[in-house]
Amino acid sequence: MGERYRSLRDGGDPHEWAYAWRRELNRGGFRAVDFLMDEVVESGKCVGCASCVTICPVDVFDYVDERPLDTRSDACVLCVLCVEVCPVLRPADRDLPVMLERRPPGVDEGFGAYSYGVYARSSDPEWVARAQDGGLVSGLVIHGLESGSLKGAVLGDVVPEQRQIGRPLLATTREAVLGAAGSRYTYSPNTLALVEAMRRDVKPLVVVGVPCQVDGVRLQQNSSISLSVARWYRDNVTLVIGLLCSEAFTHESVTKLGEMIDVEPSRIDNINIKGKVVVRLDDGEIRTASLKQYQDFARPACLYCLDYGAENADISAGGVGLDGWTLTLVRTEAGHRALQGAIDDGWIETQPLETEPRGMFLFDMLAGAKKKNRPLPAKMPTLAEREALGWLNPKTFYTKGPGVPEETEGTS
Repeated sequence: MGERYRSLRDGGDPHEWAYAWRRELNRGGFRAVDFLMDEVVESGKCVGCASCVTICPVDVFDYVDERPLDTRSDACVLCVLCVEVCPVLRPADRDLPVMLERRPPGVDEGFGAYSYGVYARSSDPEWVARAQDGGLVSGLVIHGLESGSLKGAVLGDVVPEQRQIGRPLLATTREAVLGAAGSRYTYSPNTLALVEAMRRDVKPLVVVGVPCQVDGVRLQQNSSISLSVARWYRDNVTLVIGLLCSEAFTHESVTKLGEMIDVEPSRIDNINIKGKVVVRLDDGEIRTASLKQYQDFARPACLYCLDYGAENADISAGGVGLDGWTLTLVRTEAGHRALQGAIDDGWIETQPLETEPRGMFLFDMLAGAKKKNRPLPAKMPTLAEREALGWLNPKTFYTKGPGVPEETEGTS
């Protein structure tokens, strides 16, 4: 199976790569977990989205150190769902936009089709103060919970003793959502909370996550393997909010950041990146650090992501452009209903993107940099190969480092 996949990958249409394992399923199946571990996890290409963990109907995987561990591989029932939902192994099927109900006009300027964009924020000043960039996401989630359109939210929370280390959360109340407000720049496997949601049958759900997690959820929903677990996600995840993301950082980065600004890491209350690293301490003091220096601690796994703008989300949101507001792109009918409902009920206020044109300029630049010169993840070098080349920075590997295509060498 691996040989067949690699032959398709090396010469075929990427949308046909999944034919390799779908053919095996039709012939009785195979132990897809072995293929996934060999091709993605052991090669160091795993992005940590946890889709294989949350889709598995027989609980083959644990999730350890930001990647799946095949703890119970003997339980595999040959369903191939784990490889079907891996965003490293393949792009989404061509019919995904139909399932997503893209909202017209569907303009695509290089960072995914969207209908319209605004700057948005919560109309509650307290929420704005507690959240990262205007409180839009918190406002949308709480409005959904309290209006009845949602019963639960899959989010990222923090470890109590270290507010910069994330953990997944299934939130069902206003208090839980507000308690998890704000961003962390270490990786939080938010979507692991989908397992709890399915076990408790909490539905309808909103999922909030970074682009790799959004892509994993969409592959789960759009899987051509028609099993009940995939149908549950398709039927009950009714809103997906994607957070703009260039890269996340290792847990070690928090300690290093403390050293850079000369404070104990436990005193770091909030981190924001605005061309530099802006750190708010537990007493409200603001300190800054060099982003270029901090980027040395980016997660190597982030090299395998091409999506800055959460292109398959219903709503893409991030703190780009106008300070204190969230740049918000509405991509689907579900996204429009959620945002417009919150606006109509007075929970969210907006401004036109033209208020600060720099926002879309930065969006375009950052989204382009995420894709520049890069092949699809399946064709990228392994982590060991990158280590041998001595260049682990995910932002520059394909623009200035060893990954620059020969014909564009010397450009950036």
